[in-house]
Amino acid sequence: MMIGMTIDVVEDSVRTLRTASLGALVFDVLYVVHRLLQGLGPDDATPAEVSAFNVAHRSALLASEVAVGLALLAIIVFIAAFTSLIRQAGRDTLATAVTVSGAAFVAMGFISQAAETALIGVADAGDQSAVLALNHLQGRIPIVWTTAALSAAVSLAALRTRLLPAWLGVAGLVAAGVFVLGSMFSVLGRTVEGSSSLFGVSLYIVWLLLVALCLWQAAGTAAFLSETEHEQ
Repeated sequence: MMIGMTIDVVEDSVRTLRTASLGALVFDVLYVVHRLLQGLGPDDATPAEVSAFNVAHRSALLASEVAVGLALLAIIVFIAAFTSLIRQAGRDTLATAVTVSGAAFVAMGFISQAAETALIGVADAGDQSAVLALNHLQGRIPIVWTTAALSAAVSLAALRTRLLPAWLGVAGLVAAGVFVLGSMFSVLGRTVEGSSSLFGVSLYIVWLLLVALCLWQAAGTAAFLSETEHEQ
């Protein structure tokens, strides 16, 4: 009976590792699609230029909002599975930190999506004052702060539980520091988005991709060790 229970626990952990990996990977793919559909944006941040860009690329921009909505649903899967792994390791406080920061990240993501979608709508209507307000709103939503919090929480949990390689946990903490600096520049800057925005997005995508790959590898290693012990 005890052997059967142990095998069930290992198999459940393998499934959870793979679920977390797939959630992170799907988020990455869909978010890249979102950014590609959005393009580089208007040459100038004036209401007239923003309106013209949104009207000219309306279909692609709306498709990008669908992609980011699906991406946010995928990251919920990652957060739920990763939190379960942390709790299995007995790190309830860190699991709570990942849950709270993840919930904040998803909430800010959906708020940003709503602001961007509304911006496309008012651009069609030609309301320049609304375009100006919504353009600043969607650029000032503090999603980068929540990105920093989630990255830090996941990295600390990974270091304490050894779910991920130590170097990746440290890299995540460094990335979180970069995101905090980017958030500060966003608050203090005169423009809606600085030139560092693309760098921050790329950094997060690469880091999360490495997290997904390492979790999938960990699942494979756990499955192999379980099969080896079972045969013995």
